[in-house]
Amino acid sequence: MKPARIRILLVDDHFMVRMGLTGALGREADLEVVGEAATGAEGLRLFGELQPDVTLMDGMLPDLHGCEVTRRILEAHPEARVIMVSINETPEDIHRAVEAGVWGYLSKASEKQEIVRGIRAVAAGERFFPAEIARKLAERNLHTTLSAREIDVLRQVAQGRSNKEIATLLGLSEVTVKTHLTHILQKFGAPDRTRAVTMALERGILRLGQAGRG
Repeated sequence: MKPARIRILLVDDHFMVRMGLTGALGREADLEVVGEAATGAEGLRLFGELQPDVTLMDGMLPDLHGCEVTRRILEAHPEARVIMVSINETPEDIHRAVEAGVWGYLSKASEKQEIVRGIRAVAAGERFFPAEIARKLAERNLHTTLSAREIDVLRQVAQGRSNKEIATLLGLSEVTVKTHLTHILQKFGAPDRTRAVTMALERGILRLGQAGRG
């Protein structure tokens, strides 16, 4: 008996992208593209009709954002498995997709074999986030663990201020400032305050224009 294929729905507003994916995936014995949608609304309708095993979802659609389409699909079909395939790869974009409920996230620049691996993994019940995507998501999550007050303290450290000066500026005790700095170093895994500032600048938690606001 012939094994069942993984049934795939493509949601992307670019015809050439859909055509390319359909051709590439159709050459895999275990994969089958069963539907194509050019808009979010069409994707919602086709998902309901086809009940695919895996949906490849574009991030930017002409009517709805891919995250919103994913959210609506999952509200009606909690078992749905969606992979976001997007040109946008910022930590915030990836985080929004995860919040919407995607099972995986791929760059539109991904090679065919990575897309195929992602589809097979998600169809088998596994999450699929390539190393670079997972790194960006981890960085974004680290950002959210810093409290507003910790960012205030770090901003003053970036100005080269001492604990005593920071305490005076922020209306805190020196002990409280030291406690905030200890927590910041632990969250970053940084050896010292200088490295913590550098990491914060690299990750966009602090920006050079903001570092001077006191």
